Amino acid sequence: MVSILSFDVIAYQCLGLDACRARLGFIPWLATLAPERPGMRLAVGISGPVAIAVLFYFLSLRSRNSYERVEPPTPEDSLPAPSSMCAAAQKGGLRHVDFWSGRRWHQHLSDLHLAAFLAVTTGLLGWGVFKLAEFRPLSSADAAGSALFAVTASVAMLIAVSLMLRWDNVREDCAKAALIVSWLILLLAVIAAGLLPGFTAAPSGSAAQGGTGVSAQPAGVLPGLGSSVTVAWMFVLFLLVLLGAHLVYAWGARWRKAWRETQHETHRLRAARKQANGSLKVFPFAAPLVLNVVALIVANAVLLSLMALVIQGLGEVRYGYGPHDVEPLLSGGGAAPEGGDGSGPILWVPGPIIQVTAALSLALIIVLALFGITVLLALVIGSRITARKVMERLKGDYELEDRRAGVRFAHQEFWEGSSAERRAAWDVSAFEVDFSGDRIDNVQSQNAARSSSSPRPTAWVRGVARAHLIGKWAPAAAAVLTIGIAVGGTVAVALFITRVYVPPPWVIGLTTSVSVLLPLLYGAVVRAMFRREKVRKALMSAFDVGTFFPRSFHPFAPPSYTERAVPELTRRIWWLHDFEGPVVLVAHSQGSALAAAVLARESKRSPEDPAVGLVTLGSPLAKLYRWAFPALLSDELLQNLARGRGGTAQVRWRNVYYATDYIGGPVVTDGWEVRNIDVRLADPATDRFVFGQPRPPVLSHTGYWHDPRFWRAVNDMSQEIAPRVNGEPGGGAVPGPDLGAVEALDSAALDPDLPVSYR
Repeated sequence: MVSILSFDVIAYQCLGLDACRARLGFIPWLATLAPERPGMRLAVGISGPVAIAVLFYFLSLRSRNSYERVEPPTPEDSLPAPSSMCAAAQKGGLRHVDFWSGRRWHQHLSDLHLAAFLAVTTGLLGWGVFKLAEFRPLSSADAAGSALFAVTASVAMLIAVSLMLRWDNVREDCAKAALIVSWLILLLAVIAAGLLPGFTAAPSGSAAQGGTGVSAQPAGVLPGLGSSVTVAWMFVLFLLVLLGAHLVYAWGARWRKAWRETQHETHRLRAARKQANGSLKVFPFAAPLVLNVVALIVANAVLLSLMALVIQGLGEVRYGYGPHDVEPLLSGGGAAPEGGDGSGPILWVPGPIIQVTAALSLALIIVLALFGITVLLALVIGSRITARKVMERLKGDYELEDRRAGVRFAHQEFWEGSSAERRAAWDVSAFEVDFSGDRIDNVQSQNAARSSSSPRPTAWVRGVARAHLIGKWAPAAAAVLTIGIAVGGTVAVALFITRVYVPPPWVIGLTTSVSVLLPLLYGAVVRAMFRREKVRKALMSAFDVGTFFPRSFHPFAPPSYTERAVPELTRRIWWLHDFEGPVVLVAHSQGSALAAAVLARESKRSPEDPAVGLVTLGSPLAKLYRWAFPALLSDELLQNLARGRGGTAQVRWRNVYYATDYIGGPVVTDGWEVRNIDVRLADPATDRFVFGQPRPPVLSHTGYWHDPRFWRAVNDMSQEIAPRVNGEPGGGAVPGPDLGAVEALDSAALDPDLPVSYR
């Protein structure tokens, strides 16, 4: 898309029209590009996308020096030699000592990806020059021969790079050689473009483009661009189908292995399903496919919006291949009149670009709409069905907490010295009082309220029931949504390539209008990120997940912060252990994945190292990551951590979660031999509130830091792993907030070395 905008829309079409060239008068050096020499203009136009690729190459180099250059330590060497193997190919995954050593592999990938991009650009330029040379066959033999050779060499280079990407080990010499050869092939294509003669007269049978001062070059888009776009999308479809087939084959391999190993079982099918699926309830390998489909949709929409904005600033946009396109899009049918409607010169965008973008966008809209309607109806109906069951469960949890800590009241510090009648008048239960303020029944006492059955659940209970359903259904909903997007996107591309379905004009018009508005949306989102912390945190959460694993496949992606965080946190733990300091890791949400990566990594340290305490809260390790990344965060890895067998040291693990948490959840599943890992906390923490004030809120995923019960779990873990003083445990409690006052809780874990709290 970037190449089409640069060297077709601007270099070939716009600079070939005097009316359009006049609108680029603020760039003086463009006047030196003769309108009758399209080859020279194409050679200059291809420099734009090449410059962008080179910029990404150097940005990746800079990020590599900041992240991948930090090598994970070993007991023998604090600065070990970097590994030469791809992280995805390391045996043991996260547990391998070199999993986070990706500097050499990233350099290897950067060279190969830049070489592949140069080969694609060379093929695009060479094919365009070759097709233009067909209009001047007698005087363009040298240009046509050189261009065709460049196209052939670029295809051979793409095949060679694809084969080299299959290697699991770094081959610096081969990657560097491929990059150098790609530059030489691109230079040959540029020379071929320079050899292309000018067009002094319009070719026989062709129409001139609209506008004044028309150059006699083939009207419409660059000749050969349509076939290039079609081939590119056929290749994309081939890769999507190949990726999907590979993922299905991997899932089938698990089943075949389980089927062989359970041949002597009485209920063989049930045993094989349990062994193959483990704790997974749905097909686990949809994430790679859906990420590619979503990336295609977003990238095409973004670049289409950029192209539309540029063209609208230069002239009038038309979708098709030229004035005599047999299927002109959004032009009212028939050939476009020369000069358009008076708004400026006509600039053409290949029809397949807008068609495939519209098809992908339509598939995404349909999947999201069906998913949203289904989830909404399920929550409304399900919350009414399960409300009473949730209410009874909460009552049981509150009774257990009362027996442990004593009967509590809302804002209990205010009731000291007050009479029971006064407390009963103001301290009420959300089980009794609806949002309207009316009592459901006449039970006044706390104990009676919790032991009786209300005639119907209050609106507060139904809201809590919805939160419970969201927490329960989140993994399955994520699986259904991602699989639906992956299948819908792949089917949309297949239908478009086979011409079974071509989006109608109204869909194309809607997609174009929305695409033009996207830059405004981007600006609004960026502005909201800088002005609102909640928006920034929500968007950065997705960024944290996307940049967690090493850049093992695309080197120009944002850097993996974990490449630096894992070595630094490992060194910190080792330093504390070497100086007899106890360690308790408190990890929330994505931080639990980082903690698991550090503790699971095989360090080959002394087995006498003290144990590390791990308290996770809102952890997605089992609920989401075990499904999305089953090869890395597997049942075996989590079971080893739960049994205390970490790679860095022995592990004492407590996993705190709410049933309303849509991201975090329990770790232990049926069939595990370990217990006492998961700690479920009731949410909301209480049903008591002061009459007339807001009801107790659902804490869900973000409320752990304000829950005193969580801090008790941290203190218990600190006591468990603290060194013994005179034979008695001690010195391990966290000097955290006052557990009796929720309002005094800080939003960040406190530094034990500071006498006061901080934010």
